[in-house]
Amino acid sequence: MSDVFTITELVKADSVQHDVDAGSRKRLFQIIAEASVDPAAIDKEEAVDEIYDALVERERLGSTALGDGVAIPHCRVGCERISGAFYTLAEPIEYEAPDEKPVDLVFVLLVPKDEKKAHIDALQRLAQLFSDASHLACLRNAQCNESLFAELKRIDEGLSAASLNRRSA
Repeated sequence: MSDVFTITELVKADSVQHDVDAGSRKRLFQIIAEASVDPAAIDKEEAVDEIYDALVERERLGSTALGDGVAIPHCRVGCERISGAFYTLAEPIEYEAPDEKPVDLVFVLLVPKDEKKAHIDALQRLAQLFSDASHLACLRNAQCNESLFAELKRIDEGLSAASLNRRSA
């Protein structure tokens, strides 16, 4: 990965989903787990269970909601490299957020069990992205998977440019 960690190093167009009907946090985790596993995998059911259980267990340690309708569920699993997915929810769900607002923007991170640093860099980058109300509004205004991915990429590129500008100043 480069010196500047980018969101698009984590998430690809096919791992961005607009208007997901989750209904609850547990159902959301099931959707995430199923979408994260190759449908042709021999051990698909075990892999789905591993991701689901790891997300639930991480959430027991404390809510991964940031506030302002954003959550970043993340966990360590038996994957080869850190990866992510981004979802907007059709209806916000209760998530035990610090501001008590329901969540409608969800960025999930799956981290290899032995990974030491990249997930911290990823969480910092995501916090940067989600700390700007205009970014949240743009993501919420996307109307389909393609426009949601394009918006995420546009915001990420703006963050990268700002980081480079600060480094050269």
